[in-house]
Amino acid sequence: MNALICGLIWSVMWSVYVFLILKCYPFSMLHDYPKDIQAAAAIDKPTKEQEKAAKRFGAVGGLIILGTLLAFGSLHFHNEQVSFLQVFEYLFIVAMTWNVVDLLVMDWLIVCTITPKWVVIRGTEDCKGYKDYLFHFKGFLIGCVYTTIMAVLFSGIDYVILCFLIWR
Repeated sequence: MNALICGLIWSVMWSVYVFLILKCYPFSMLHDYPKDIQAAAAIDKPTKEQEKAAKRFGAVGGLIILGTLLAFGSLHFHNEQVSFLQVFEYLFIVAMTWNVVDLLVMDWLIVCTITPKWVVIRGTEDCKGYKDYLFHFKGFLIGCVYTTIMAVLFSGIDYVILCFLIWR
């Protein structure tokens, strides 16, 4: 499957995952909001059970999403002799697609432009941080670094898996 199509599928998975975290465990995402929103947020301190549930959800969701990234690479190149660079280019496009979708759709369109009630934390309705496009662009640049590191790591794992499958 084309890397861009896989990237869009992966973006939908990430978007649903983030939406569910915002809906069910908003306390776990507060650090991703601008400082004025963090300061004004009226979020109750989570109970130990809520913290455990958020960690479980984060771990399971993260494993599914990251496992899907590995699967995209392995399935795309199965039964082919490929170089590490080919695998890296493919997974980089998949992962960077999410980073771009996160900036343009999730952050700039939904959070900054539309600002639906489900992204607004109680007590922060009048905060200017919701319209801070630069804050999200800086997050995108940081995401570029993390995306590159993730693509290198997952490409290495996929490359080893692919080499093992060809050697058998």
